[in-house]
Amino acid sequence: MARKARQYGEEAGLSLTSMMDVMTIILVFLIKQVDTEGQLITAAENLVLPNSTSTKVPRDVSLGLIVDHNWVLVDGQQIVETKIVSEQDSLLVEALDAVLKEKRETEKQAMLARGESDEGGGNIIVQLDKNTYYDIMYKVMATCGVSGFTNVAFAVNMLHAEE
Repeated sequence: MARKARQYGEEAGLSLTSMMDVMTIILVFLIKQVDTEGQLITAAENLVLPNSTSTKVPRDVSLGLIVDHNWVLVDGQQIVETKIVSEQDSLLVEALDAVLKEKRETEKQAMLARGESDEGGGNIIVQLDKNTYYDIMYKVMATCGVSGFTNVAFAVNMLHAEE
């Protein structure tokens, strides 16, 4: 049997096999590059978050509290200087307490408007530099608890535990 010679000018069809191979390689590459859970929050640029091997993922949190070297911030708004928090004797940070109580009341009203129960306490995520002094962290945590935010999560860099 003789092979039919290809004549010039004939249109060659697309080879779907090679196209599928290319698309499969691209898909595998993209899947490997993208973290399936994504980053839940954007870390403050001047903080070095502590590392953690915990696999527990926090719930959705609407309120973020950042404690950096200079300020305590709630949702990006400067509340009180970190130096003042460090120097005070009381566990309750008055300026932070006032803002958190206001935010907690707003959260309660929103939950009640949606018909949800508000028995579990407020949810808050705290970003601290890994070099933050313990007394500052303790005072901020105590103030969160007094203000009604009892479900506190810390922002950390997730490390995958070696198997």
